[in-house]
Amino acid sequence: MSAAAPLLQAAALCPRRSDGAALQHPLSIDVKAGETVCLVGPNGGGKTAYLRALAAVDKPAAGTLTLLGKDSSRLNTDAWRALRLRAAYVLEGAPLLSVVNGLINVTLPAMYHRLGSATQVAAAAQELLKFLDYPGRQDLLPAYLNQHERLLLAIARCLMLSPELMFLDEPFHMTDNACREREAAVFRRLTRDKGLAVLIATHNLGFVRRHADKIVFLHPQWVGSFDGWKPFSASTQAEVRDFLDTDQR
Repeated sequence: MSAAAPLLQAAALCPRRSDGAALQHPLSIDVKAGETVCLVGPNGGGKTAYLRALAAVDKPAAGTLTLLGKDSSRLNTDAWRALRLRAAYVLEGAPLLSVVNGLINVTLPAMYHRLGSATQVAAAAQELLKFLDYPGRQDLLPAYLNQHERLLLAIARCLMLSPELMFLDEPFHMTDNACREREAAVFRRLTRDKGLAVLIATHNLGFVRRHADKIVFLHPQWVGSFDGWKPFSASTQAEVRDFLDTDQR
């Protein structure tokens, strides 16, 4: 684990829901390089809203966010766009451009930002797909790929820009257990081999139990953070106990 300054520092952060209403429970957390942070909780707790605020995709209703040493409230348009190259965000469902094949989807950001010749970018994309153990065909349109393959392509597309943080909203959505295990291995390689900080909003408590360095618990009535599964599962907070008891039924 890096001893350097945190890549992300949130203090009393309160995001807004999609309807514009402010969530009232503040979150304070530091995230370092190589850490896996999981946002969990029952539906209605605001996992997506908090994830988007932590990624500086949406402006919070209150609190402060320092992302990669930058105060997110002070970013102008150019600075925000530069930040997006270093703080990748993968939406639920991992949407891709439907009219181009998998490989082109991966290469488009690097080509747009002129990070090399077409040959160089294609070679870099191939290396990333190999790193991610991508099992599908690269010449097919996304409609002909399964959800696991589309997720890996979306991750590879982000990695083309060499981010330092990656935010993923429900990446295990609509994948079977075998794919979930392969995806879990991918996220571990992102932190271990590439040193990324990875923040995941998820219902997959098996992954959280095995891999989370920090857990953010989001409930409509309460928000808290924990240093891993052991203190989380031992919490006496009523909302945590209800959530875990319900999951085990």
